[in-house]
Amino acid sequence: MHDVMIRLRHLSRAAAALVLAALLTACGVSTDRDAAGIISELAAQGLPADLTVTYTEENDPNKLLGRPNGYISKAAFTDERAAAGGPGGKPGDLNLGGGVEVFQDADAAETRVKYIQSLAKSSPMMGEYTYQAGNVVLRISKDLPPSDARAYETALNKIVQ
Repeated sequence: MHDVMIRLRHLSRAAAALVLAALLTACGVSTDRDAAGIISELAAQGLPADLTVTYTEENDPNKLLGRPNGYISKAAFTDERAAAGGPGGKPGDLNLGGGVEVFQDADAAETRVKYIQSLAKSSPMMGEYTYQAGNVVLRISKDLPPSDARAYETALNKIVQ
């Protein structure tokens, strides 16, 4: 990287900026897997993630699937260690396990994480564990203990490298 920086000094500022931006983009982490595929890989790593729903444009509760600044795939899973969801709980509710959202790029995923975290600050009932790896957002029920949630984060980081 140091050699690249030295070579960049010999380019015009505009050209150097373009080369540096391309290098940083190439170093970015992302996956081409869909949300259901990531859930399958979480289960393959020994986590009790059982796919419950793969969202479509018609059943996406947030109406973000495929829309500008929205995710390109979304799925939810249950984890038998989480609370059963209580009255009115339904497949896909985060209190049943969690969810995966895949975005076009890491910046869009980061924006989503910030939004989710801002909701949690204004309403503690909305709290959850929220992890990002590249263009993937993993949302885990707050009903799971922190050590179980961290196991999901560790697995996600292995999946999205």
